[in-house]
Amino acid sequence: MNNARGYRPATIAATIAATVASLAIAAFSLAALSCSSAPKRPPEVFTNRNAVTGQIDMANKAVNNGDFKNAQVYLDEAWRLAVGADDPDSRVRVILARGNAYFNSGESARANLAWNGALAEAEAAGNKQLISVSKIYLARGTLAEGSRSGVVDAEARRAAAEKARETTLAEMGNVRDNKLYVAFAWKVLGFAEKELGNAAEAEKNLRNAAGIHESGRYLEDTAYDWYLIASVRSKAGDYPGAREALITAISFDRRAENSNGLGMDWMAVGTVSERAGNAKEAASAYQRAAQIFRAAYLDANAAEAERKLAALGEVK
Repeated sequence: MNNARGYRPATIAATIAATVASLAIAAFSLAALSCSSAPKRPPEVFTNRNAVTGQIDMANKAVNNGDFKNAQVYLDEAWRLAVGADDPDSRVRVILARGNAYFNSGESARANLAWNGALAEAEAAGNKQLISVSKIYLARGTLAEGSRSGVVDAEARRAAAEKARETTLAEMGNVRDNKLYVAFAWKVLGFAEKELGNAAEAEKNLRNAAGIHESGRYLEDTAYDWYLIASVRSKAGDYPGAREALITAISFDRRAENSNGLGMDWMAVGTVSERAGNAKEAASAYQRAAQIFRAAYLDANAAEAERKLAALGEVK
């Protein structure tokens, strides 16, 4: 019986064999081509670790804005990601940031508990840099400046400042590869020198921190550095210099649209002006601070500014 298309069985078999061979060669060529031209898969995946950094950045920004509640929300998510990735470095950084949020909200005891936890995690991981950072944070926690933990006698304050300076200087070399950690170390040294009454040295250290923050465009942090420089100058009785530093702080907080920072800057302008005997300027500054705080729904801060304004009026 003749094949309808005129092919003999042998011819069909040969054709199939030739086709299969051609396809195999083509497949091998494509595989070779794909191996040579396709991007190689990364040796590590950093999706969650990068997300941890993002959450910490948002938490730090919330802290700068006085939004401590949302800062903890961001840090809760950062912690979930760090635990899920089982990354020791991320875990330590989240705990350090949580301690910082506690400290800035006035919860010094919880802050020190967190920083001790970070130190334990860093030591378990054998991370020399984060061990040193944790120790610098703990040194910060021992200083009376900004701790809101009650009155400490002058002798104890001086001893704590000397110890904090000693610790920070000893650990700075281990954090030199991270500019933000270096800036934080300079800031702690500034606090310590201020406690010890060394105004020039305190300002020099804070200027070092400000230079690092400004070069990295960390506007809120730069503003805070200048706010602290103003505090150093004010303590030394240099009220015009303090006001000048606060105007610089305001310029950075304006660029960052940092309402909490701006309110605090203007409050400080009021305090400095009051100490310098300029009641009119002080009143204007307190009023400006109250307006900013009200606009940002920071009602407790606004009430404090209004109280200072009212007290100034009573004195007049």
